[in-house]
Amino acid sequence: PEQDRGIWNARLFPAAFAPASYRDFLWMFDLSHAKEPEKKHWLEADRYSFSEMAVLADQKAFHRRRMQIRATNIRRALRRMFRRDSGFSAAELAHVLRETDDPSGWAADLLAEAHWYEGQESNGGDLEPLTLSRILHSLGTAILELAGKTQTPLSALFPGLHENLSDADSAWLEGLGLSTDDSLAASDWAERARDTAFQNLHHTVLRLEASRMKPPHSALRSDEIVWGRAPARLDLGGGWSDTPPYTLEFGGSVINAAVNLNGQPPIQAYARVIREPVIRVGSIDFGGRIEISTLDQLHSYHEVTSEFSLAKAAFVLCGLSPRTADWPRDASLQDILQGFGGGLELTTLAAIPGGSGLGTSSILGAVILAVIQRVMGRVLPAQELFHGVLRLEQALATGGGWQDQIGGAVDGVKVIHTDAGLIPQASIHYVPGDVLDPVLNDGRTLLYYTGITRLAKNILQQVVGRYLDRNRSSIATLRQIHASPPRVADAMSRKDYESFGGMIQEAWDLKKQLDPGSTNDRIETLLDRMRPHVLGTKLLGAGGGGFVLVLAKTVEDARILRKKLEAEPPNERARFFDYSISREGLVVTVC
Repeated sequence: PEQDRGIWNARLFPAAFAPASYRDFLWMFDLSHAKEPEKKHWLEADRYSFSEMAVLADQKAFHRRRMQIRATNIRRALRRMFRRDSGFSAAELAHVLRETDDPSGWAADLLAEAHWYEGQESNGGDLEPLTLSRILHSLGTAILELAGKTQTPLSALFPGLHENLSDADSAWLEGLGLSTDDSLAASDWAERARDTAFQNLHHTVLRLEASRMKPPHSALRSDEIVWGRAPARLDLGGGWSDTPPYTLEFGGSVINAAVNLNGQPPIQAYARVIREPVIRVGSIDFGGRIEISTLDQLHSYHEVTSEFSLAKAAFVLCGLSPRTADWPRDASLQDILQGFGGGLELTTLAAIPGGSGLGTSSILGAVILAVIQRVMGRVLPAQELFHGVLRLEQALATGGGWQDQIGGAVDGVKVIHTDAGLIPQASIHYVPGDVLDPVLNDGRTLLYYTGITRLAKNILQQVVGRYLDRNRSSIATLRQIHASPPRVADAMSRKDYESFGGMIQEAWDLKKQLDPGSTNDRIETLLDRMRPHVLGTKLLGAGGGGFVLVLAKTVEDARILRKKLEAEPPNERARFFDYSISREGLVVTVC
């Protein structure tokens, strides 16, 4: 019928029965030069329309073949597929492994590629060592998607994988605890691969600027004490863009404020040299105290559940160990401390509730490092201190970023920016704090402790893991988070309180989008109670509990909200904290 005569129903496409036969019809790209024999050949050919092909084609076989061709091309370009600007995701890898005819060959090539990256050295600007983490984590995630949590043997997913690997690759994997024989279920192997990815990330950062130092010596008089104190940190936007490996590969941008709580810098440490060749560490807020008399005890800082792990790792990184300084290999801790000039006593105080979201751990790390170094006669340059805390957290395998220590060590409200590179170099630009400072905005901003401590574990592994996997949603959200601090700073510079409130709310929404565990029913119930009186609210830090920053609509709304929550708090621990913008940041003095 005339009405159906169109491209969809026209029998334009000749069938080719041999791979090279398509050449007989290349003239169709240039009809004006077609010869009569060619036209006749086309008229006599077995021809099909789009509509016929759509029905007659084996769609499943067609797409499977297309996927196999695509997989072959990806496999040939593995080094390109895992570049930092590549969006090749763990989900796509799982699809390829599911569809390919050679999953074992694929897995062997991936592991060989990971082994190649393991041998690359970090030189401060070279990001290649991070690719090992990305490959192992993506492969682990893909295997979990294929095998689930079942006890399916790895060999059932990848028959003959062990034989496909070179001897060198097999030995390397066994050294990592990732043997490809039948000793591990696929799901167990996958989880180990993902853990190894994080270990490599920690070691890559920890190795930077890790040249061995000369044995340190005490610079204190016998009656002197070093006292360090620092404010807490309120993160206003950009959080997670400061966390490795994202910040190392793409740079980072945050805006935060250093604040005193209830009139005091809440994070403090005191140190003195003692006669006994031991290290004593006490915590006022935890109410505990330990005495370290052996190197084994000092090196046990990987027990991150201990409140003293931070101090132990700091002593090691500051050179009180043969691992980091040129002490004799057989030296005991007593030998080292006698050479140092005496034992050490360190007391810490974090006058902030646990799980606060105010950057307490990283800021305390900065205070401890600065105090220990001052005992040794050094005043750490700012960049060295910031990177020292980054290395300290990698040594603890907690893997934090750089914004907390800079947020507490540097006074005021500021935008902090770093470019891509394995050694972040922070540039700091100050911003007027009028719309945040309750002294200057008549108390319209409030800081409320929810009394809730986040119970979720491995927060960082979840967020960073999705980044390593190049999860599409997480990458898009991270880019929005990264781009937000200049907009927040602009609103603050214009002293536009309403816009600032809206951006604080947007920052909270982005955080929940990146990590759904940032909130829970109890948090949402509390925020619902606040909602009629606020322009914006934001849980600080990783969220899920701790402190919430509140921007009330008016002075009267702030008064009503304070009265309401003081009369009916959500729990017995919840309360308001008075805060003020710190004008000093980290201060270390010798008394």
